[in-house]
Amino acid sequence: MPEASGQRLIHPTNIPTLDKVLGGGVPSGTTVLILSEPGAGGTELLQTSAMQYCNSQIYDEPAPKGTWHPSEYHYMSLTTGKNEFKNRIIELFNANKYHMFNEMIDKIHYTDFADIYFSRTHVPYNWYGSKDPVYGMLEMPVSDDFGGLTVIMDKITHLPEESIVVIDSLTALLPYCTKSPDTWLELVTFMRGLTRASEIWKVTIVFLLTAGVLNKGQETELVDTCDGVIHLFWQKETETKRQRQMYLQKFDGVLPLIDQRDMVIFNVNVTTKTGFEITNMRTVA
Repeated sequence: MPEASGQRLIHPTNIPTLDKVLGGGVPSGTTVLILSEPGAGGTELLQTSAMQYCNSQIYDEPAPKGTWHPSEYHYMSLTTGKNEFKNRIIELFNANKYHMFNEMIDKIHYTDFADIYFSRTHVPYNWYGSKDPVYGMLEMPVSDDFGGLTVIMDKITHLPEESIVVIDSLTALLPYCTKSPDTWLELVTFMRGLTRASEIWKVTIVFLLTAGVLNKGQETELVDTCDGVIHLFWQKETETKRQRQMYLQKFDGVLPLIDQRDMVIFNVNVTTKTGFEITNMRTVA
């Protein structure tokens, strides 16, 4: 890491085409919302970024010029166990061909919050727990009224500076946070406070949110709480063909630096060769 200069470091997403759009990567200490229609590439964007980070670490590859790898890379899931996470990446990249895959994926600090997320539901413990059900129920960790959101954030406060944290996903927390106007207010104010604190902590927090789950007003409220928003969606090209597309909806401190000619909607492909990548673009009408 360079000496402190008062400027935020830039952390690459490790997806070259996306980093080019972002001017190198994501500024440290920001909150980023990946707002994705179902199947439009949001999950694959995060999985590709994680896989390429592991690849850079296992082979000790330097970050691209002008950027720095994060001090630690954390992936926190509310509903997906680590084995399931690994299997999804194997499927995305056909990663069985990587003989060092297990060593690579362990470069990520993975945390499964299923115990906390499901503890106040009717979901049987043996559907998500890893211990004997009797001991598992007796040793259930403390949760909260928001599906474990405050527990997750307490963990983030103890991470080293210049870490990246992926929260998969904000969508899973919505049943807890949309029960009443009061719980929704708590979520929105919590997100605003988090955006303020992440800059102080120098920890970059990335949330995945499924587009269309919230009503338009609520979705806009959440968009407004974050520093950056990457929007992925499906574009219907013909009666029988659809194309994944993406645009940078907002990014405080980044958008002013982007050439006007790059303020475009990009086509996105997901393949087992490269995972998520931007392929071409068209100008916003």
